[in-house]
Amino acid sequence: MTDLPCNLCGINDYTILFGPGVAQVNQIVKCNHCGLMYANPRARDVDQVMIKNYDANWTLHHSQHRFEKESLQIRDYRKTQAFLKKSYPNRGKLIEIGSGLGHLLNFFKQDGWDVMGVEPLIGGCQFSESEFGIKAIPKTIEEAALDENSVDVVLMMHVIEHVSDPFSTFKEVYRILKPGGLFLLETPRYDTLMFKLLGKRERSLSCDGHLYFFTTHTLKKMATNAAFTVQKVDYVGRSLTLDRLMWNVGVISKSETVKQTLKWISTKLRFNKIWLHLNVRDMQRMYLKKPV
Repeated sequence: MTDLPCNLCGINDYTILFGPGVAQVNQIVKCNHCGLMYANPRARDVDQVMIKNYDANWTLHHSQHRFEKESLQIRDYRKTQAFLKKSYPNRGKLIEIGSGLGHLLNFFKQDGWDVMGVEPLIGGCQFSESEFGIKAIPKTIEEAALDENSVDVVLMMHVIEHVSDPFSTFKEVYRILKPGGLFLLETPRYDTLMFKLLGKRERSLSCDGHLYFFTTHTLKKMATNAAFTVQKVDYVGRSLTLDRLMWNVGVISKSETVKQTLKWISTKLRFNKIWLHLNVRDMQRMYLKKPV
């Protein structure tokens, strides 16, 4: 395992916040210079490397839960849809990085956008094309090597925290956007009351695939370092089923017994049939613009 410098300021000087296995599999540190929180060192391959090894059969086996989750959460992006409709009355080219099974892209396709996905999970790309007629490239955004100044809007929802080098991703998005183009990304935030109260138990912190843990300040700083201007920031919630909420409570508990008990209750009472919208302001949706 290699010790990593900060992806935001490049300095290798940090304070350990949580040791390996305390919050998640990785040790989590905080840069003493700029405040960025990140996994250091990394105890496992990053998600985009692992995903490349999953075949289409893996996707079929695991797609039901993801299908339900993606389709339910479409409603959470109606305000974003309205914002983009106002900004682009004639629509344009829209790319989603980490497009999954294609539900969000299809939402924008139905609103008149020319859409395409970039998704390392090959089975997700196949599903997107067969179900919605939407092309998705089975690569990372850096590997996809899209043309410079060719895209009007890039979406990246709950992906930036998973990538190995987020600053390089910011720069690649900047490169492919047209002047005046928009980059919309969403990720958990860690300058919240929830994080102060829960610490190592915070639900997003506990995900082993999360490598970077942004506050609004560190996310804005990374964006401006990549030459974007910040248009606005929304603190948003999520639509989720009641069984998913119970799963999150189990994660927060850090107890396998509690997790299994809540899973049994959720199954017994069919909590997967009940959904709600929850907003504890622990997620940030940032609207960034490439200057003209």
